[in-house]
Amino acid sequence: MPESSKHLRRTAVAIVATLVAALASDAHADVKVHGATTVAFGLMNPQKLKIEQLAHVEVTVLPSSTSHGLADLVQGKADIAMLAEPLASIAASMNSKQPGFIDLAAYEDRHVGNAYVEFIIHPGNPLGTLDKAQLAALFSGQVKNWQEIGGSNLPVLLVGEPTSSPHRLIKEALGIAYSPDLRIVQNTNQTALIVAQAPGAISYITSAHDLAIRDKLKVAQSDLQLPLELHLALRKDASDDVRRVVEAAAKVGRR
Repeated sequence: MPESSKHLRRTAVAIVATLVAALASDAHADVKVHGATTVAFGLMNPQKLKIEQLAHVEVTVLPSSTSHGLADLVQGKADIAMLAEPLASIAASMNSKQPGFIDLAAYEDRHVGNAYVEFIIHPGNPLGTLDKAQLAALFSGQVKNWQEIGGSNLPVLLVGEPTSSPHRLIKEALGIAYSPDLRIVQNTNQTALIVAQAPGAISYITSAHDLAIRDKLKVAQSDLQLPLELHLALRKDASDDVRRVVEAAAKVGRR
């Protein structure tokens, strides 16, 4: 084979190898998705494989809370923020505490599902219904023993995650300040773990939380209905990889 032909062949092989490497790199791009446990355990984790197949990228899901996820997006620690409410709503709340932290003009969100807040108590609790007045008294600390509202003689253990959307929505709907005795946890899934173990506990999760311990919880019926819209937020200049993940999640999440 002439030397020129060998050179052309080597060049062609090198080009093909470069293209293959580039495609492989793109196929294994890692998109970081941080935020609300409602979205993480109700959509992103259960549908992770399908989302990755549709988007042709790998996804890393880090459950925390709506506000933590959005903060990570703003600070460049995440590519997508999982939100348990619309972007404009949580941005307004966060900007009221730290003015100018989130420039809404630089971000967008996509509605990917719906859920509602559930009030959870230990399955041994004889009460099955808690109205708005009772919930207000419990979460504010006015009622300190379940016996005061017709339950067992047990001290009330309040559990909550202050950076979560349900926590804020409950506070606003009831018009209360939470009891200083509130036991704070790091994410909403941990509220369920404590309530399942502590007979006097009360807290909240959402209907979208896909938890293995649901049979160890009692969901109290209530006249307080708090719907949630599940969203994914991203930068307006997000990459195609990130946009494909959002579109894939919307496709599987709203069927």
